[in-house]
Amino acid sequence: MAKIGFLLLSGGKSKRMGSHKALIQVDGERLLDTVARAGEGFAERILSANDPAIPTPEGFVRCEDVYPGCGPMAGIHAALAMTDCDALVVAPCDAPYYSRDLAEYLAAQYEPELDAVVLMDDEGRAQPLSGIYARSCLPVLEAHLKTNRLKIMWMLEDMRMKKLKLPEHLNCCVFENLNTPDDLKAYQIK
Repeated sequence: MAKIGFLLLSGGKSKRMGSHKALIQVDGERLLDTVARAGEGFAERILSANDPAIPTPEGFVRCEDVYPGCGPMAGIHAALAMTDCDALVVAPCDAPYYSRDLAEYLAAQYEPELDAVVLMDDEGRAQPLSGIYARSCLPVLEAHLKTNRLKIMWMLEDMRMKKLKLPEHLNCCVFENLNTPDDLKAYQIK
């Protein structure tokens, strides 16, 4: 049986928000802690964070990028390089609707012959930070990072990947993230 872990990405600089997105208070708690709950019960839980101001949630181990400044691809790479899990479910720290149900659904999609499984939104666009990535994709990640080809969609083109539609039982809002103060205001008035 495959060993699946959970990766919480919080390595960004939050430039558009103006402060660390992970530390923003939503519904009475830090956004980081809201998303971290989705990882409960996984074999291993990893926080990808480069800034020491970002706290490590209880039960998580922390990793920093081997290739700093290279975006989420570098966070996925660093976590896969350190884990002994077969694959990691990936969750961005700025997604307030990311749920345990979503994480479990993604974990169930792991297939050893694939490097990645990503969800598609209602318009058919791949959402690469709502996916699961296998350790087998490390050579592709490494190649892209070394050549500064940092768009995740380019990386996915070089992987054995499957795209899936979001199942009806999951909230379509799971792809929403809070990148700007306006995004936060819109979330707070919902």
